[in-house]
Formats: sequence, C-alpha cells, structure tokens
Amino acid sequence: MSTSGIFSRRGLFKTASLIAFSALMLAAPYGCSKGEEKAKEQPTVQAPAQDPAKEHFDKGVQYSLKGQLDDAIKEYEAVLTYNPKSAEAHNNLGFAYFDKGDLGKAIEHQQKAVEANPNLANGYYGLALALESKGDKKAAIENWKKFASLSQPHSKWWMKAQEHIQALEGKGQTAKKK
Repeated sequence: MSTSGIFSRRGLFKTASLIAFSALMLAAPYGCSKGEEKAKEQPTVQAPAQDPAKEHFDKGVQYSLKGQLDDAIKEYEAVLTYNPKSAEAHNNLGFAYFDKGDLGKAIEHQQKAVEANPNLANGYYGLALALESKGDKKAAIENWKKFASLSQPHSKWWMKAQEHIQALEGKGQTAKKK
C-alpha cells in the first residue's frame, strides 16, 4: 500500500467527519431549540406518586415480621383510612391482634377480610385460628373447611387445616395453634 493511499483514506475520513460535524452544527440550532420549545409547551409528566395505602401496608408487614405488633396495627389501621374494605389490611390486622392475644378484634377483622373478599383463603385461616382459640369449635370447623376448600389440596397448609378439623371433631390429636 502506498503512502498516498493512506493519506487519501485519512483525507476521506477527515472530510466525511467534517461534513457530518457541519451538518450537525447546522441542524443543532433548529432541531434543539424547536425541541426545547416543544418540550416547554407540553406538560411535564411526573412519575406517579407512591400509593400511601401501599406504603402503610408495607410498613405494617415489616413491623409484623419484627414482632412490633403495636406499630404494625397502627400501619394497617392507616391503610384502612384510605381503603376501609381492604381485605388484606383487615386480614393482617386480624393476625396482629391474634398475636397480641386480642381474640375479639382478631375475629372482627378476619370477618371483615372474608366479607370484603370471600375467596381470601388466609382470612378463613386467621378466622379459624381465632375462633378455635376462643373455644367456638363449630365456627372454627366451618372456617377451617372453608380455608381447605380454597387451598391447594394436600399442601402444607391444607394438611394443617385437616389436622385442626380432625382435632376439633374429636377424631385426632389436639390441634396446634399455628
């Protein structure tokens, strides 16, 4: 390859680069400024604000996992100020009250959970636990059966429900609380 070939290729590359750069510089004042003007004319789209109910729910879950039940209860109650019929908030609130030993409030919130969502298996689980702990065998059996009907047959939780049903009906060992 001759040196003139190298220079001509370099020269061609420099010329192409210069043309592209010039085209960019000529178009930039028009393209950018028009784009900026259009952007100014159009309303800005902001990211949607975080759902405050979800924020409270998530905090409640974290407090529940840490065993900070009073804080969890406050957070779940805050969720209910935004959505009084939140089945999940009532359900988790019911479990928090159950863990605190307040069976009356546990039952109240689990009932609200299953009223709001009759297919919420976890609501029947919590309701059955609270009713069983209160000593209401008939209602506990009914809710264990409802939970089992909504659960995956032969799963771990379905089996636990069967154990509770058998124990409450006097056909098996004593049922465990959880």
